[in-house]
Amino acid sequence: MPKKFLIPILILLDQVTKLIFWSRDFLLGPLHIHSVPNYGLIFSLNFGLLTNLLVIILALGFFIYYYWLNHLNLHSLGKLLFALILAGALSNFIDRLYLGYVKDFLDLGLGFTFNLADLMVFSGLIGILLMPSKDKADEF
Repeated sequence: MPKKFLIPILILLDQVTKLIFWSRDFLLGPLHIHSVPNYGLIFSLNFGLLTNLLVIILALGFFIYYYWLNHLNLHSLGKLLFALILAGALSNFIDRLYLGYVKDFLDLGLGFTFNLADLMVFSGLIGILLMPSKDKADEF
């Protein structure tokens, strides 16, 4: 699969999971699948509509700018992590534009409900924080 299709495929995967699970309500072990409209940000943080949109636009702008400046110096893992963040953020932004909220449906009983896009953003951010330098990553 060409790398240029990774972000659209990840967005499509998130949107499809939202279509499949949004109207469901069931338990799967410790996982509760149920519909929760999220008017806030990741982990249901909510600072109000305008502030939320400003945070999203600033965060997306930062990551796109940072990637643009550094993409030649990033190894494959770094590019994958940025793709996860961008795809997750864009997929949730699509929900906000069309619905006014984000479709969350995954609940592990931790006090917040999330979706696959949230998981992509979160894992991408954690991965970047823990990512080895390019020299170390090239050793793998």
